[in-house]
Amino acid sequence: MAEHALRLVNGGSARKQHSRNATEESILEAARVALLEEPYERITIDGIARRAFVSRTAVYFYFPNKRAVIDRLIQLAFSDMYAAAEPYFEGEGDPRRDIHRALARTVAAVHEHASVLLLAARLSGQMDRLPPEWEPYILRLRNAAARRIRRDQQRGLAPDDIPAGTSSRALLAMVEGQIVREVVIGGGDANESVRVLAELWWRAVYLRPNAS
Repeated sequence: MAEHALRLVNGGSARKQHSRNATEESILEAARVALLEEPYERITIDGIARRAFVSRTAVYFYFPNKRAVIDRLIQLAFSDMYAAAEPYFEGEGDPRRDIHRALARTVAAVHEHASVLLLAARLSGQMDRLPPEWEPYILRLRNAAARRIRRDQQRGLAPDDIPAGTSSRALLAMVEGQIVREVVIGGGDANESVRVLAELWWRAVYLRPNAS
């Protein structure tokens, strides 16, 4: 899975990661619904095919097994999270506003895909942190955050005493931990987490050390 993820990360935009035809999309949607209604262990390729109104052969054309279906859903989840964070990654406006908007959208995307992400974490035995197979997706987010921080440093909006890459790694680790443990697993207040995380990100990157 990790090798395939690296090809996706290096191979194009988030939009290109989405399914490319109606049959594949119907299979993925059937799997999403199945995960909401029954344990992963009871889900079968036959069951996914019935829900998708396609043949068993059609499912196997796209996916060798049901874990491959889950892996594809994870890829799409991270694609959606990347797109959700684009107000900050690609923005040129007020950083404080862009951070808050991006984090709010990202948390919403995580909630939308929570059943898939929690299952993947459980299958990987990594319920207390992100599974190592997800590193390529995290790297893509981290690099995009570093580019925005670097641009804002060059524009004079943020001090440059801490390298952009170091800041993005530390801040995304903070965001990952809060969202995964406190919001997704712990069921905490998403709005409060967004408010606190956005403020911490802004202060860490943009508040000058001698500011009053």
